[in-house]
Amino acid sequence: MSKKEQKKIMGNPVRSRVVLGFLFVSFLAVAGFAQQMIRGFDGMDSTWSYSTGFEIMGIWICSIILMSCAQNADHPESQTRIFIPPIITCAICLFLDECAWLVQGIPEYRLVNCILNAFLHIAYYTTGLIFWTYIYKTLHYRSRLTKICNWIFLVLYLILCILCILDIFLPIFFTVDSAGMYTRASLYRFRPILYLALVPSCIELFIKSDSSARTKSATGSMVMLPLLAEIVTFLKFGVSMKPAAILLSILINYGLVISTREKRYAVTQNELNIASKIQMNLLPNIFPAYPERKDFDVVAATIPAKEVGGDFYDFFMIDENHIAILIADVSDKGIGAALFMTISKIIVKTRTQLGGTPSEILKYVDERISEKNDAGMFVTLWLGIIDLKTGHVECGNAGHDYPAIMHDGKFAIEKNIHGSPIGFLPGMAFPSYSFDLKPGDRIFLYTDGIVEAKNPESVRFGTERMLEVLNAHPGASDKELIELVNQAVGDFVKSEPQFDDMTMLSFTYFKK
Repeated sequence: MSKKEQKKIMGNPVRSRVVLGFLFVSFLAVAGFAQQMIRGFDGMDSTWSYSTGFEIMGIWICSIILMSCAQNADHPESQTRIFIPPIITCAICLFLDECAWLVQGIPEYRLVNCILNAFLHIAYYTTGLIFWTYIYKTLHYRSRLTKICNWIFLVLYLILCILCILDIFLPIFFTVDSAGMYTRASLYRFRPILYLALVPSCIELFIKSDSSARTKSATGSMVMLPLLAEIVTFLKFGVSMKPAAILLSILINYGLVISTREKRYAVTQNELNIASKIQMNLLPNIFPAYPERKDFDVVAATIPAKEVGGDFYDFFMIDENHIAILIADVSDKGIGAALFMTISKIIVKTRTQLGGTPSEILKYVDERISEKNDAGMFVTLWLGIIDLKTGHVECGNAGHDYPAIMHDGKFAIEKNIHGSPIGFLPGMAFPSYSFDLKPGDRIFLYTDGIVEAKNPESVRFGTERMLEVLNAHPGASDKELIELVNQAVGDFVKSEPQFDDMTMLSFTYFKK
């Protein structure tokens, strides 16, 4: 296992538990097969051989389900953790039952046979407890009757587990004679008494729960299939149907969870795709943006880390001789950041078009954003207002990355006055600063998703590499510059997933 995979597993506790469960169950499967090969089939009844063979196969099926759970554990809506206990318990039941059949009829293993069957019965009761917990949580119904039945069930569970331990020494539910043959004792028929305590609660749950008929049918299999298996096993000694029934009921419910999740995921994905299209349409995305203007060029692009992002850019004419350009980064990603981004963008543009200095505009935006910001989100923003007649730029930086400015054919990071992010420290001032552009000079804006992109060795792309790309292509157009930086970041990070939104804006001043 690579260090990367180990780090991924350690970072997800659910996945860690599933992987450990998979390794444990796989060990049981290998041990079960090895025991059967060592024991051989001499002296075994055909029904015993059938049972042990099916049980080995059942344990392998449990390990396969756990492998599937491990692959689904990273999904944001994963419910696979609820199947870890029943799958592992089912594998233990299958393993213990197989071992009990393998020592059946061997006198020197009489005590081992007693211990195996005692713990097998405890495992069955534990599986029943886990199944009941699953049903109780899945059907989402609570009443006084279910609480009373729960307490009775738990008390009986503890009593019966103690009786199972005593069964090793006293013939309560079963006995193993001197020839090593397991037989049922007189009280065996009362072994399922534990489940009778749940009958009233089960009836109420399945009648009054608001869950769908599909959900009720699937969870009902956890009652009906083990019950039918119990009847078959009681009537025909030597046929172990209960482990198979337990496994089948787990498969039915696992299939229900996965299919329901996939359906919900498909609906959510469709909604996110619509939201992504709406968000992209809020940003100017037709280039050239002002084909009739020969005094400047501007191009921008954004690549969200998720379906929707928190970065945004904008550019718009304030009047015939002034254009505003801006880039921003919301403090989160996803739907929440997208909503915050939309509100921020609208406020910034509306206020900028009313006129004023960047300092006044940023202060106004900060006041509006901070009014009802219960989520505690903030946004970094660089805003520049450019006089297209003179090339004079008035700008303000609210906690954003410093822009790369090209003077005399060479890009450099220009560090100037840097205020706090909008919505981060309400009431703070946002000082402005200015500089001048000459014909051919450029402004390159970017978000931290560019410079903080990491390669497999966790090395950041950084501003120096970005400047190298920009300065290596002085004659490139604004569109080409953005494409070159994006390609350079992609080549640098290689197969590493994108963890942050990446946005760029390139502006070139030509003068009239």
